[in-house]
Amino acid sequence: MIKPKKTLCDITPYKTDKLRKSWRLKLDSNENIYGCSNAVINTLKNIRQEDISLYPCYGELISKLASVYDINEENILLTNGCDEALNIIINTYIEENDGFLSYTPSFSMPVLYAKIAGAEISLIEYDEKFVFDIEKVRKNIKNSTKIVYIASPNNPTGETVSSGTIKNLAKEFKDVLFLIDATYINFAKNIAFEDYADLTKEYDNIAVIKSFSKDFALAGLRLGFIVSNKINIENLKKISSPYNVNAVALNCAMRVLSDDKEFERIKTLNEQARDELFSVLQSHGFKPYKSEGNFILCDFLDYCDFYYEKLKKNGVIVRNFSKNSPVATCLRITVPKLSGIKYISSLLDKKDMLIFDIDGVIFDVRESYFSAIKETYKYFSKKDITDEEINKVKSMGNMNCDWDATKYLLETNGFEVDIDDIIDVFQNLFYNPEIKKDNYLIDKEKLLISKETFEELSSRYDLVIFSGRYKYEALYSLEKFGIDKYFYYFQTSDGLAKELTKPNPWGVLEILKHCPHLTIKYFGDSVDDIIAGNGAKVDTIGVLSPGCDYNVMTNNFKHLGAKYMIEDIKNIKNFLGEIEKDYAESL
Repeated sequence: MIKPKKTLCDITPYKTDKLRKSWRLKLDSNENIYGCSNAVINTLKNIRQEDISLYPCYGELISKLASVYDINEENILLTNGCDEALNIIINTYIEENDGFLSYTPSFSMPVLYAKIAGAEISLIEYDEKFVFDIEKVRKNIKNSTKIVYIASPNNPTGETVSSGTIKNLAKEFKDVLFLIDATYINFAKNIAFEDYADLTKEYDNIAVIKSFSKDFALAGLRLGFIVSNKINIENLKKISSPYNVNAVALNCAMRVLSDDKEFERIKTLNEQARDELFSVLQSHGFKPYKSEGNFILCDFLDYCDFYYEKLKKNGVIVRNFSKNSPVATCLRITVPKLSGIKYISSLLDKKDMLIFDIDGVIFDVRESYFSAIKETYKYFSKKDITDEEINKVKSMGNMNCDWDATKYLLETNGFEVDIDDIIDVFQNLFYNPEIKKDNYLIDKEKLLISKETFEELSSRYDLVIFSGRYKYEALYSLEKFGIDKYFYYFQTSDGLAKELTKPNPWGVLEILKHCPHLTIKYFGDSVDDIIAGNGAKVDTIGVLSPGCDYNVMTNNFKHLGAKYMIEDIKNIKNFLGEIEKDYAESL
């Protein structure tokens, strides 16, 4: 195996979608939601044969850009989107151990390219969210610093940096290249691309890049350009591919640059919608940040994961961030049309919430979990065990985990078996995603609440899962029956310390913390469920699951103080209707 260069060893490739998904609102990539103009479509329809069969020539577009932005043609280099512009500049000027400085959070690709080039990366964190601080930049520029990357407006934070600030930095640090990413500049109110481009006439240590992806809605054609000093452009050409921009992109770019009115219309619509989205997010109690782009970054605090899933499962995809990011609790939302904002607002409204245990509540597990207990018990004991014996143990409390229940049954009958051995046998019977086979016991589960009922419930309530299962097991079963889309938050046993699992109320309390709600009801079929729900002080409903000892469980639920009991969970819709009716009559 031939090894790549060492700077690639710790690099994770930028992920892109393999296939285009259908979304009601695609708001995760800051594409122009209004789409390209009809004039661009007509241009595509009239592409000439020679535009495809011959290599492209760039003079006409470069001349047009020079005219539009009042710069010399020799100061322009066309690129395959802004990504290539970044790569070209960084690979032209960065040598191993040179310094590369950027604010964080910002667009990830410049740091990625700089790492590949062997740069030493320095990242500046915001003191005040999100305000560019020139003094922090000054203090972080070292003798080794070769490039300072500044996005304006910055993605994802949305703030701009004045041309005067760039000028002061370029004037003070003459041996540092200031790389200005102006991808979103045309959406800004009080600054224009020309303000940055003009600086390149006076300072040879400034390079400005811009794409046609966001403002002109040509993301699929991959077109950008660099503006810099003539000598810089000549050096950049040594890195650039000779025919890096295709002829179709050239023709469409010529068309959009000749249609000022179309973009001004889109810019006005974006500003109106951006203000409305900001107001909606703020009115729901979240913290949106002012933006000069076609997106808004909003801090959803503890509710971030919940709302990301709720939006996604209702057809709205937005951008979320890793847990170690400075904006981990934020979502970046491309500004939609006003009709889209109204839809988002409806999804952000708080609802009553229902928490569901899975086993015995959503699924009949007599042929899955119960069978796994029986077969695991038989594997080690060479004896059979009855449903009655299992039910007796499960009704004791502190037996929510079926591995523990199996171990208890074995020990009670004189068989000492290590818990890890029990888990291996149990999971290979129940479900082990690392081993492909067609007859896992999990596949024998039956749905207790119909998909149609869940669909009706989801229109009235927000639904979440609290289960002793691992999340991958929960998702497997829910996805199999097509009901995973109705649940926006999962509290499962993955990674939990043993003392925090049921009957500890910690899981319910985490749901209360991370899921917005008006009222909350928790449906569980075990003693541990009732204890956990009551410990969290929520209305807990005891579910009499199929195959349980009704008399024993009814007495257990009453003794433990279950708020209500339901004999047949498939009637949950009528059950909830009766509860709400009784509540209304009591007022």
